[in-house]
Amino acid sequence: MTNSFKTLAAAAVVAVAGSAAFAGPNYIIPGQAQSLTSTVNLDLVRADTNSTVYIYDFHNGERGALLGSEAVHAGANTNVKVQLSRPAISDAIVVLSNDGVNTLAVRDVNNVQ
Repeated sequence: MTNSFKTLAAAAVVAVAGSAAFAGPNYIIPGQAQSLTSTVNLDLVRADTNSTVYIYDFHNGERGALLGSEAVHAGANTNVKVQLSRPAISDAIVVLSNDGVNTLAVRDVNNVQ
């Protein structure tokens, strides 16, 4: 009985530690790969302050042109849609910033062509 309790307690500690690492103050969950022609759909954007999501073209490890942006509120923002001014050339990255200078979170968005 004691070993079962220790195993459950250890599993609970690991689960809490894992979810705490994932659920930082700022993060972006882009969702499935999508066609980056006119809109980028983000499943979830979590920001600790009112911020802006920027979509940039991304090729060969280099950030390219700004393709679009959308303001988000502090807290969890679901189903964020960012209109693009032009299609991504290959892939894109999502950058979350609260002042346009400091990066709070970055994720890639896979382009289905």
